[in-house]
Parts: sequence; structure tokens; C-alpha cells
Amino acid sequence: MKFFIKVNLTKKNSLPVIKEVLGLLEEENHEFMLCCDDYLGEILNSDRCAVSVEEGLKWCDAVITIGGDGTLLDVGKQASDHSKPIFGINTGHLGFLTAIEGNEINLLRHITDNKTFVVKKHNFIQAKINKGKWKYCLNDVVISKDVYSNTVNLSLQSNGNQLMAFTGDGVIIATSTGSTAYSLSVGGPIVDSDLQAMIISPVAPHTLNRTSMVLGKDKHIRIKANDRNDNKAYVSFDGKDIEQIDKDDELTVKVSNKYVSIYTLGNLGQFEKVDKKLKSR
Repeated sequence: MKFFIKVNLTKKNSLPVIKEVLGLLEEENHEFMLCCDDYLGEILNSDRCAVSVEEGLKWCDAVITIGGDGTLLDVGKQASDHSKPIFGINTGHLGFLTAIEGNEINLLRHITDNKTFVVKKHNFIQAKINKGKWKYCLNDVVISKDVYSNTVNLSLQSNGNQLMAFTGDGVIIATSTGSTAYSLSVGGPIVDSDLQAMIISPVAPHTLNRTSMVLGKDKHIRIKANDRNDNKAYVSFDGKDIEQIDKDDELTVKVSNKYVSIYTLGNLGQFEKVDKKLKSR
């Protein structure tokens, strides 16, 4: 197989892991290219090629990411555009999206064995501000208050019907895949990643009865945000690409048909994986 490798060397365990990965791939006679944006240093030598993400994705059969879930998310949309699956190796903290841990590199020898690994589709959600361009998120879209505001007023509608209105620090619209990320930390449910759904999780709502909601794939959500002092609110897409919105703006979010394929260990179910990782903290 041909692999394009994206590594986050800011993770302290990534350097020994990528050295082991490259040695294993060379031993197994796989081809690989590294990402030229990754400050590779001693990893790159005259026998190893480093290319841009675009070049690497056009060339490879699959992507290997070494880091945490963020490293996988960074390349997820582009991998989807090129229909290339991602094999994640975790050198971070939790790594819900990654296939294996940094101490399990030997399992990479079985990447072509569909009994050891399965490739699952993970749908994005897509969001836009007013009539702007759609942006695609694998984890979540988050609206949050301005740093100078005490709270933000939020109004959410679905398919023309009022869903909720509350005052708080913000709201998270997560995918099923992202239900184990920020949404989980504010009390949102863990949703089977096979489901094409959106999870709405208020952040610090100033009410006693505001809980999370799960919406099906045929729904779309429209959100307005403002505060009493007319300060701005902010929207982030997968934790990045932050944009400012004001009281006249409307954010639309819906489940997308777009998806990315991600390797996972065939003998470890999603809920077992979540339980194992959260117990280790």
C-alpha cells in the first residue's frame, strides 16, 4: 500500500512512534510519503520524500495520522475530498477517533486484514453563516459568547419550528462522532457514530430544565445569537476557523452527505472504547 503520513511532533510521544512506524512500513515493503508541513527534522533523509497535503492525498491509498484526534481532524476534510481513508495512531491524551495507541504499532502490520480493522464512514455536519459558503465539521460547530459578555441569548429553530431559546455561555452542535468531544464535557449524550444525527448541547445555560437534544439527519437548525449589550458572539468550526456573528446573522447547520472513512479496531466497539479511555483518566 501507499501511505501519506501526517504527524504532530508537538506531542512528546510522536517522535519515537513515527520512527517505529517508518521502520515497520519499510520492513513490510509499503510505500510512504511524509507531509512537508510537519517540521520533520531528523525524520527526513535522502531516501524519504516529503510533499504537500494535496500531493500526498492524490498519491496515496490511505492516510496515517500520528498525534491526537486534532491531527486526524486537520486532514479529515481533505482526505474526504480525495476519498482516502484515515488510520489514526494516538500519541495524545484520549484519541477517540484514532485506531490504535502509540504502544500498539505492531498492529499496523494487519492494516489490510479486515478482521483486525474495519473502515467506518463518519458523516460531517455542514454549516454556513447567512448565505455564505458551507463549512464542514467532523466534530462540532460551537457558538460562544464574547469574552466581554456575561452571557449570550440563543434562539434555535428546526425546520421552521422553535427548538429552544435560552441564555448561557453558548451552544454546541455536534455530530455523532463528535458526541465524545466538547459535547460530552458539558453533559451531552454519547451517540452511536453509525447514526447520522446532530446533538444540541447548551453550554452553562441559565435555566433549570435545558438539556441536550438529538436530531435526525433530515433536520436543519437555524440559530440566532445576541446579548443585551450588543456584543458579538463567535462561531467555531471543529475548534478552529473562528468567525464573529452579530444579532442580525443566522447560522444554519445540517447533517451532510459528505463523510470521511476512518479505520477502527474490529474487536473494539465505540462504547467499549469510550468506557476504556474514560476509565483511564
